[in-house]
Amino acid sequence: MLNIISRPSRLSPIDSSVRILRDAIERFQPTHIVSMVSGGKDSAASDQVARELNAKIDLVIHGNTRCGIPETTQFVRDTYGKLGDLAEADAGTAYEAYVMRKGFFGQGHGAHGFAYRVLKATPFRAVVAKHLRRRQRGVRVLLLNGARKDESENRQRRLQVWRQDPAQKGNIWVNLIHDWSQDDRDSYLAARQTPINPVAKALCRSGECMCGTMQTAAERVEAAVLYPHWGSWLSELEAEVRRKHGFGWGEPFPRPRVEGQYDLFQPMCSDCLLRGGAHA
Repeated sequence: MLNIISRPSRLSPIDSSVRILRDAIERFQPTHIVSMVSGGKDSAASDQVARELNAKIDLVIHGNTRCGIPETTQFVRDTYGKLGDLAEADAGTAYEAYVMRKGFFGQGHGAHGFAYRVLKATPFRAVVAKHLRRRQRGVRVLLLNGARKDESENRQRRLQVWRQDPAQKGNIWVNLIHDWSQDDRDSYLAARQTPINPVAKALCRSGECMCGTMQTAAERVEAAVLYPHWGSWLSELEAEVRRKHGFGWGEPFPRPRVEGQYDLFQPMCSDCLLRGGAHA
């Protein structure tokens, strides 16, 4: 009698990542590979997988928006700084300068696009240019990150395995765990005993950006209770901004946004976009 072995309906999580990484390298022939780490669980899994697959990681990049929970950035420094070169895409004073000049970004996907451009897109491109491009031509950089298609119905329809940065075509964002479920991710991290950011455990998100465009008032209160120094900083900033502009953090922008003024390409913000869907 023949033994009939039923084949799985999909690749295993690791096999899926092997295929994604192999195809991206074959297609783009990168000169550099970067691991993007936010301090959240998805990027922790993406980085761990990349190392397990022996990807030649030239640089680890962390986006420091300066409006998030500082303990997240410290965790990234302590954890990934030991594994190789770590660079911060540091927004510096951009958040405070922007909100003092124009008020908080507002609420919803349009507002998030403005915030992403100011706090992440511009610093990401700058740090890649400084550390890897160095004014050279033909530089192609794979930026491995942890966006997953099962995070929302919208992502199942629209999230691509890879996408080129429209402003810097040589930067190719690759979703290394694109096909993984949340259970796949959590089981993998537990099995590998991967260090997990305590902030991500406490808040169920990295907390590295708390710009107010996608977070709820309840999420702010929770974060402020657990991280009172951050909460005090935001409250003091909000008081100044409200006196000057008349509206606060997480409130709708009082004037119409001009269509097309924000960047629709927003990798490294999967948690915010998922959580903030109700505001769109």
